[in-house]
Amino acid sequence: MPTLKDIALRVGVSISTVSRAISNDANRPVNEETKRKIREVAEEIGYEWDSPQARTAKDETNTSRRIGCIVPQTLTDNHPYFAPILSGFRRRLDTMGLSPVFIRASEEIGTVDRMRSLISDTGVEGVLAIGWYDKALFELLRKERVVILGVSLNNESMDVPIVDCDRVSAARAAVRHLILQGHTGIGFIGGPAFSNDLEGEERYIGYKFAMLEAGLVLNENWILNAKWNVDRSFSLMTDMLNSLPEDEWPTAMFCASDMMAIPAMRAALERKCRIPDDIAFVGMDNIEVAQYTSPPLSSVQVPKFEIGEIAAKTLIDYVDAAYTLPAKILLPYELIARESSACDRSARNK
Repeated sequence: MPTLKDIALRVGVSISTVSRAISNDANRPVNEETKRKIREVAEEIGYEWDSPQARTAKDETNTSRRIGCIVPQTLTDNHPYFAPILSGFRRRLDTMGLSPVFIRASEEIGTVDRMRSLISDTGVEGVLAIGWYDKALFELLRKERVVILGVSLNNESMDVPIVDCDRVSAARAAVRHLILQGHTGIGFIGGPAFSNDLEGEERYIGYKFAMLEAGLVLNENWILNAKWNVDRSFSLMTDMLNSLPEDEWPTAMFCASDMMAIPAMRAALERKCRIPDDIAFVGMDNIEVAQYTSPPLSSVQVPKFEIGEIAAKTLIDYVDAAYTLPAKILLPYELIARESSACDRSARNK
């Protein structure tokens, strides 16, 4: 028997759109051209408009949207950055009378066959991808007409709608803060999430932009690619401090996340560095623990909960075919200056 999914695949729309066309939903109407195509395909494949399935579609239009979320295992549970995003995502869906049909760790899925089974078992229509990208699985989701919306995905070739913070501008603001404190020798700790291409990483782009804009030299010895790993951040910072004479150390470090900054600060303290007198630190994300480090960490506030809320609403809009082209929604940021960068180095020129 023909199904709503069969019609959706033939027309190139979501199952939710087919359901709304069948039910003549006045609250979220489908445009007439799309509705015409849906009806033509339905008649062509023999879909019965008065079948129990069609009546169910009419009765359940407002709850037919099936939304899922995929996130790496390391970013789930109580992760200080991504947990608030997930909370905002769940909260906004709840206010719309919805709940996720699944929230899965990307490691649980792993293969095309597992993803195909997940799509079939849940009837998912939209997936929020948080800090996760797999080319083959993204292609399968597209093939199955599942909408993808990304958070913390900065690869422009993905061609999916994004809800996030303007990381380039935020990183630039953090580095400019250090420059205004008189620092000229500023290093970087960070790394890309999905590749080894540091040059394409948004926070690094913002760091580099601010440095070149101020006419400052990029010292390769101070650029540490931690590949988003806290242990590497600690070890790379330790290695840098041990391998360079003290008069060749940077006077400040911009860290692409607070999770990179905290172990780097620990490495500096173990080397008997005074923060910020010897080396100042600025992080990014302003996770809750940033205010409790010693000294308290300066950071860029990212509206994490709000990113999750807006991601949920935007994903629903795409499932409902409110938009067709992939948009990039960037939320504002705010620099929170604390003691880790409070030392004025304007008299020091390195």
